[in-house]
Amino acid sequence: MRKLSLLFFFLVSLHVSAQVDTLSNVEVKASRPEYGKQVFYPSANLTNLGGNLQDVLANIPSIYVAGDGTIQYRGSQSLTIYFDGKPSGILASSRANALSLFPADRIDYIEIISSPGAKYSAEGSSGILNIVLKKGKGFKQAQANMQWGTHDQLAFSTRYGNGYKRLTYAFDYNFKQSIRDNYQQLYRENSSLYGLAQIQQETFEVNRDYNHALQSQLEYRLNPRWSLGTQLITRYSKDHNNEVRQNLSQFIRSADRYYIRDADKRGDDRGMDVLISLGTIAKQKTTAHLDFLWIRNIGSDQNDFTQRYFYDGFDIPNTNFPNRIEQSSALSSNYTLLLQGDWETQWSKKLRLDYGFKVTERFFDTDFRYEKLKGTWELDTKRSNAFTYVERIHAIYGAARYAGKNWDFQGGLRAEATQANLNYVQLFPSFSLEKELTKNQQLGLRLSSRVNRPSFKALNPFISFADPLNLQSGNPMLQPERTYLLELEHSLDVGTLHTTNQVFYRRVNQLVGRVRTLMEGDTTLTRFENISHSETWGLENITSISPMKNWKVNVTSSLYQTDLQGQVQEQSLNLNRWSWNGRLSQIWNLTPQASVQLSAIYQSAQIHPLGIIQGFYTVDLGFKQEWKSWVLNARLNDVFNTQQTVYDSRPFGFVNDLKKKKETRIFYIGLAFKLSSKKNSGLKNRKAVNEDEAGEED
Repeated sequence: MRKLSLLFFFLVSLHVSAQVDTLSNVEVKASRPEYGKQVFYPSANLTNLGGNLQDVLANIPSIYVAGDGTIQYRGSQSLTIYFDGKPSGILASSRANALSLFPADRIDYIEIISSPGAKYSAEGSSGILNIVLKKGKGFKQAQANMQWGTHDQLAFSTRYGNGYKRLTYAFDYNFKQSIRDNYQQLYRENSSLYGLAQIQQETFEVNRDYNHALQSQLEYRLNPRWSLGTQLITRYSKDHNNEVRQNLSQFIRSADRYYIRDADKRGDDRGMDVLISLGTIAKQKTTAHLDFLWIRNIGSDQNDFTQRYFYDGFDIPNTNFPNRIEQSSALSSNYTLLLQGDWETQWSKKLRLDYGFKVTERFFDTDFRYEKLKGTWELDTKRSNAFTYVERIHAIYGAARYAGKNWDFQGGLRAEATQANLNYVQLFPSFSLEKELTKNQQLGLRLSSRVNRPSFKALNPFISFADPLNLQSGNPMLQPERTYLLELEHSLDVGTLHTTNQVFYRRVNQLVGRVRTLMEGDTTLTRFENISHSETWGLENITSISPMKNWKVNVTSSLYQTDLQGQVQEQSLNLNRWSWNGRLSQIWNLTPQASVQLSAIYQSAQIHPLGIIQGFYTVDLGFKQEWKSWVLNARLNDVFNTQQTVYDSRPFGFVNDLKKKKETRIFYIGLAFKLSSKKNSGLKNRKAVNEDEAGEED
C-alpha cells in the first residue's frame, strides 16, 4: 500500500509540473573540476535549506546516512570524512551530533573522491568524502539563520565576515537542539541450558542533544606570493537520554523472565581544533602549502541504571528478585597532531609533479567505572576498565600528471609507516587515464589501493555491559583492511542533459566484521574480528536534465553485487546478494522567487557481516521563497514516516533480528537573513596594498 502511495505521489507531482509556467530555473549542480572527483553543491537542493550536514549527505547520490550518523557509500561504511581536506575533532564524539551541528548554509560544496590518488591519505576503503566549508570572501558579509521543527527541533546560526587591506576574517556561531524519540525491537532465538530460548526486547528512548560551536577564520597576505591563515573551532555538546528497556526471556524448561531496565544517561563533550596554514597564493611554477593541526577533545558520561523484575505482563513486581541499582561513569580524552606539506611543480606545459609528506599522531584514553549499590556503592572490577591507544602514521608521496592534447595521465605512489597495535609499512600505488572522446564526452579509467585501520572502539578489548543481554567488545589484535579499487567512467553532456556512468569494482582483504557468540544463558557477546574478504562490483548512473525551463530533474541509481566469504568460529561465511538504490529529485520554479522540490530515495536490502539490512524508502518535500535579503524555507522530511533500519541476522547459528526507528517525519520552517557588500573600504584598501606591492616588486 505504501509503494502504491509513493507511485501515486510521483504521478501527481509530474502532472503538477506540467501546469507550472515560470521563466527561471534552479540549477542542481554536479560538476567535475578534477578527474575522479564528484562535486555537489548543497545550496541547489531545497530540502537542504535550513537543514544540517546530515540532511545534505542524505541527498547525495550513492550516500546513505543512518539515524546514528553511520554513512554508507556503495554498500560500505569505510568512508573517510574530512573537513577542508583535513580531519576534524568534531567527529570524535557522537557522529550523529557532529553531522547535525554544521548548518547546510555553512557548506560550500562536497567532494566524493571514490578512487583517490597518491596525494590523498590512504585511509578509508571506500574513498574520501571531503566537506568544504565557506570561507571569508574579503568583503563585508553578515547572515543569520533560525529554524524551528516539530519534536522540539531548534537551530540557530550566524556569520560575520569582512576584509581590510591584507586581512580577511570571519566568525561563526552555531547552535543545535534536537529532542527525538527512538524505538528498538530485538527478537532472538538460541539454544540454552533450559532448552530453546526466545528473547523479546523493546527499548523506548528519548534523546536530548544540545550542541554549540564557535569558529573563527583569519587569513593574512604576507606578500604577493604567500599568505598565512589560522582557524579556531571550539565546541561544546551535552546530551541527556532516558531509556526504558523491556525484556522477556522464554525457555522450554524454565520459568519465563520479565524485567524492565531504566537508564538515565548524561554526557558532555568539549573540544577545540587549531589550524595554522602557510601557502602560496599567486600563480607560480611551484606552489606550496604547509598545515599544522591540533585537535583536542575531553568527554564525560554518567549513567544510572535500575533493573526491576516482574511476573507475567510487566504488571506485578516479582519480589523474589531484588532490584538491581547500578551506575557507571567514564572520562575520556583524545588528541590529534598533524603536520602536512604539499608541493606542486609545473615542470612543463604538459607535465606536473606533486609531492609531499604527512605526519599524524592520535592518542585515545578512557577510564570507565561500573558500580553496584549494595548498601554502599561497590566497584565492579569485572566491568570497570581503562584503555589507552596511540597511533602514529608517517607518509610520503610523489605523483606525476601528463596532459596530452585529448588525454590525461596520472600516476603516483604513496608510502605509509604505521605504529599502533601492530607496526607495518604499506605502499599505495595509483593510476588514472582520462580521454576526451569529443567536446561533450569523456572516458576515464582509475585504479587505486586503500587501507582501513581499526578504530579505537574496535580495538578496545573491554566488554561493554550497557545491555546485559547483548554484550560488546573490541579486539586489540585486529589487522587493517586492505582495499583495491577499479573504476571505468563515461560522461556525456548534450544540451541540458548531463549523465555520468561508472562501472566500479572493490575488493577488501581481511574484512573486519562483528562476530556474535552465544554465552551462558541468554547472553551474547559481539566482537570485532577479521572474518573474511569481500568483493563488490556494480554500475552507477548520475543524470540531470531540464525538460522545461522551469523544471529540473536529477535521477541517480546504483546497482551492485556484494560477495562475502570467510571463516567464523569454524563455520563458513558465504553471503552473496544484488542490491540497488535510486533517487529522484525534481525542482520547479513557481515564480522567479519561489521554488518547490520533491525528493525520494529507495534503498534495497544489503549484505552486512551480521546478515541482511532490509530495504526502505523515504520522501522529502521542500519550499523556498525569497525577498531581497530574506529567505523563507520550509521542508517536510520523511513524508510517509518509512525510514527505519532492520537487521536480519542468521550467520551464527541462531536468529537475531533487530529493528531501529527514530522520529524522522519532521516539519521544519526557517527564516534566513543575508547581507553582503562588495563595495567597502576594506576591499579598496586591499586593492591599493596589492598594487603597491606589485610596484615594489617591479
